Order: sequence, then structure tokens, then C-alpha cells
Amino acid sequence: MNEQKKVKKKILFTAIVLFVIQAFAGIPTPGVNIDYFKALLEQNTTAGLFNVLSGNGLSNLSVTMLSITPYITASIILQLLTIVIRPLEKLQRNGEVGQQTFKKYTIILGVILAFMESFGFAYGFGQKGLLLSFKWYWVALVTIIWAGAALLLMLAGEFIEKKGFGNGISLILLFNILSSYPSDAITVYNRFLQGYGIDKKVFHGIAICIILVVLFAFTVYIQFIEKRIPVEYAFKTMGTVKSEQSFFPVKLCPGTVVPVIFSSSLMAIPSLVASFMGKNFWIADMLNSSKWFDPEHLSYSVGAVIYIALIFIFTYYYTEMIINPIEIANNFKKTGGTIPNVRPGEDTVKYLTSEIRKVITIGAGALSLIALVPCVLAGLFDISKLSFAGTSVIIIVGVIVETLDRFYAEVKAKNMKLT
Repeated sequence: MNEQKKVKKKILFTAIVLFVIQAFAGIPTPGVNIDYFKALLEQNTTAGLFNVLSGNGLSNLSVTMLSITPYITASIILQLLTIVIRPLEKLQRNGEVGQQTFKKYTIILGVILAFMESFGFAYGFGQKGLLLSFKWYWVALVTIIWAGAALLLMLAGEFIEKKGFGNGISLILLFNILSSYPSDAITVYNRFLQGYGIDKKVFHGIAICIILVVLFAFTVYIQFIEKRIPVEYAFKTMGTVKSEQSFFPVKLCPGTVVPVIFSSSLMAIPSLVASFMGKNFWIADMLNSSKWFDPEHLSYSVGAVIYIALIFIFTYYYTEMIINPIEIANNFKKTGGTIPNVRPGEDTVKYLTSEIRKVITIGAGALSLIALVPCVLAGLFDISKLSFAGTSVIIIVGVIVETLDRFYAEVKAKNMKLT
């Protein structure tokens, strides 16, 4: 009973922290024009990704305007640096201790980026009308507020993970996205339901519900599906050699939401840079997902190809970081495990590498499909905000599945202690 109470307290504590964070997201930053970015976000859905990830912080210019986006950017940078900096790669592979150190580096870099981004927004956009009074002390105050709030949210995410329940950063991201859904629902209503007769309202409403249900169901399905590679373990008992059948699971999407978040974040950077410079670049328009699949500007759809390519690249890269065929083959050898009809050692490594790549290629294609379906609808029906649905659905399902896995694992572990 005491163990159950501890779990309930952790869940309650986590819920309270997340509620407080959302409450702060509704507090406007003093001295700013709160309508400054709304026009940009209505026209550019890719730049608006930051708005969704920050819980509408960008559109409302709240005190938590940056939210955890500096942490996400820092994570992307460090993940990419592991390719060229061997000590970082070794650190990330060095078990729990290495992962915790890697997280500390991510937070430190995230704080640095938070101050850089806050100052860039306050100074760069401040002189163009973001600040009601462009004075150095207002720039400094707004910079401190935004960067300080970003730091507090990073620490809150770590605090949830240690004292609460689940991955704190992921849960903050989840609730930020969910907070933007009411405004998205209003957009859909205004585009498809408002002004129509009752018959068309019912038809459109049913069609929208079916699309959303299928999108969520398919996303849930690919998160759970896995390929099971058969493994035989030989052991001696009573003077005879026996074998035991088992399997090694390879998930269709081992990276869950990471490839999509990384890809979407990189796609959004040129649009923000173009807005910062006050100029309109073709490449920024090409990377703006609201312009993809528009019959009048089909050339912009090249951005969709780049988006898919990034999802595949990050899927392969992140999978290599968390699944090492060499280590798996060595573990098989140590425990007496072999894959039927495959020789131990180098042949096992090659076989595992081939099978893993086949599986994650299908997974990357599935992620791309989910991410692009809303973009196609946005281009055909001119509903820019709906293009977030694909990315947000993948993130929502991925975080919920991850949290449920942790919950069941913790409950199972506590039940084993009791027995």
C-alpha cells in the first residue's frame, strides 16, 4: 500500500508542476507588443513550430516564451557533435552515469543558447517594434526574463524526472503541445464548419474525426510494432546440452519522436532568420510547410523532400546511437546466444545491421507519412495551422507511450519487491 501511495504522490507532484508551468505560460512579458509575432505565425507554419513547442509562448509572448526549445536545440547540437567529437560519443554510451553527464552538458549549452536567443529576439526584433520602448534596460530585462524562465523549465524537467514521474522534458513538451490544440480546433471550425448548413457541418465533422482517429491509431500502431529476431541460447543440464528459444526485439521507430523534432527544428531555423533580417528568401518559403503541395506553387514542395530526407537521416543516426549491433553480438556470445543459420561474430553483426536498417527504413517512412498528411491537407485547403497536426501527433503518442512504459516498469519493479 505504501508503494502505491508513493506512485500516486509522484504522479500528483508531476501534475502540479506541469500545471504551474502552464499557468506561467499565460503571463505576458512586460514591455512587449504581444501581437508582434501573430501575423508571422499565421503565414509560416514551420516557424510556428517553436510556438507549438513553447505552448503558444511565441504567439502570446509570455514570460516562458522560449520554454524548453533551447534545451531541444542544445540536444540537437550535442547529438550532432558526437559524430566528430569521440569523447562525447563515448560519454553518451557510458551507461547511466554517462547519460546524466551528457544531460548536464545539454542543460549548460541550453542556458547559453537561451541567453543568446533571448537577446537576439529582444534586441533584433525589439528595434523593429517588438518592444514598446527600445531602451537598453528593457532589452536587458526581457532577456533575463525569457532566459531565466527557460532555465527554470529545464530544471523543472530534471526535477520531475528525479522526484516526480516520467521524463520531465518530454512531459513539458507534451503539455505545451496540448495547450495549442484548442486554438487549432477553432481554426478547423472556422475553415470547415462555420457558415455551412447542418448537412455539410455533419459531413465535414465526421470526415475530420475519421482522419484524426486514423492518424492517431496509425501512430500508436507504429510505436508498438516490432520485429523479433529469433535467438537460441544453449546450456548444459544433467550432462546434456539443451537450447532455449528467445528473440531480440527491434522496434519500428526506436527513436520515437526524436527524428521528427530534430528535423522540424532544423527546418524552422531559416524562416526565423529570414524574419529576423526582415527579408523574404526563396529557401525560407520552400521550408515553410504551409506552402508545400500548394497547386499554385508546386516548386515549394521541394521542402517536403528535404523534410523527409532529414527524418530518414536522423532516424538512422539516432538508432545507431541507441542500438549497437557489435555490442549486441558480443552479448550474445557471452551468454551463449546465437541467431539460427547465422555464424557468431562478424556474420551476426552484419545480419543485425541489415535487419535493423530494414526495419527502421520502414519506420522512417511511416513517420514521414504521418508528418506529411496534414501538410498535404494544409496545402490543398489553405489551413496553415493544421500542418502541425502530424508532428504534434507523433510527439504526443511517443511521449504517452514512453510514460506508460515507465509507469508499468516501475509498478512491476515495486510488485517484485513486495513479493
